[in-house]
Amino acid sequence: MADQIFMVGGEVEPPFFIGRDEIVEKIKLDITTSAQNNVIIGPRRIGKSSLLKNLKKSVQKEVVFTSVNCRQITDYADFFRLTTNALIKAHEEKSKIKGISQKFSYIFKGKISAATRSITEIGGSIEHIGNVYLRFREDEIGDQELMAETFEFIEQFADEVQYPIVIAFDEFQELSKFRDNIFNLLKSHMDKQPRVRYIFSGSSISLLHEVFLTPDSPLYLMAARIQLDPIKKDDVNKYIRSRLAIEDIEISDKALDKIYEYTDGFPFYFQKLGFILYQMAVLEKRNFIDDKQVDSAFSSMLNEFDSEFEFRYSSKFSRQQQDILKNLSKQKTRRISEIARDMDTPAYSLTTSMKDLYNTMTVRKTKKGTYGIVDNVFRIWIKKNILADVN
Repeated sequence: MADQIFMVGGEVEPPFFIGRDEIVEKIKLDITTSAQNNVIIGPRRIGKSSLLKNLKKSVQKEVVFTSVNCRQITDYADFFRLTTNALIKAHEEKSKIKGISQKFSYIFKGKISAATRSITEIGGSIEHIGNVYLRFREDEIGDQELMAETFEFIEQFADEVQYPIVIAFDEFQELSKFRDNIFNLLKSHMDKQPRVRYIFSGSSISLLHEVFLTPDSPLYLMAARIQLDPIKKDDVNKYIRSRLAIEDIEISDKALDKIYEYTDGFPFYFQKLGFILYQMAVLEKRNFIDDKQVDSAFSSMLNEFDSEFEFRYSSKFSRQQQDILKNLSKQKTRRISEIARDMDTPAYSLTTSMKDLYNTMTVRKTKKGTYGIVDNVFRIWIKKNILADVN
């Protein structure tokens, strides 16, 4: 079977995971020394989930590491199910003891009597938390108590297994619906759980600031912030060149420059563009890629994202936000006064919309005070399809 040259989408590991070694080592040190909790912030497609996967791989000998995808949580029962299930499965994987998670799963779908027998066979804190959920199913306890018991279980389970526990809440902003309850519970348990460390990963600047950097928030300064930036150009160039070399395909410096110009170092995009270039070279029986082929491959990639970007642009933003994005797309960065002039409106009237775009990491602000669309591929799509500017 031929070597896989690029990995598009999903959580990637080396050799496809690049440019994050320093961040992995920093968080690993925090975890292994129980020094502090961490908040990882970055826009979509910057590689947050891949970072968590590789972080887990680097510390799995020392800790029980589990990730919870908060996008799947819609209510308190989901929070309980996903968190407890993920933790028990992580322990099962580390301890090599099979069957625990399967027996535990009966509390969610089996008859009460059968579920009770199943968790009794496990015993300990798992039996206790299983019985808690069965009481919840019988309406003997409510949402608030179920949530509190979830955090109590994490603490008790850490004492039982005699391993430090790391719980990573990915897309943490999705828990804002529970904010008053969950943040206070987190505060009380983070203060008294020496064996448990938390990682919060998300793409909402406003929520993460509000939760961790606002003085009256329960979680104020309880986690160190890590900003996940695009991969550096030298790392991307070296990676693209080395992956293509596996199949004896060379690429020009100008072509590499063009790849970075288009993708801005976002892992998903340069993996995708690299794969299309490799595919084109193989099909056309070429062993050299120049900048013109990059232009052609990027055009093909942009067409693939047409439906996704169309939906995002038309349904995720207000009319004024759409107009702002349309005018921002003309260049990589612009001043708000220039955008207001093009929209024929006072600059102050754009403040709320611009703030919302910034808080959701759709728009960034540079040190020079200019603004730009974070996702450059999305920017180019808007420029081409909304402005009808093909240059």
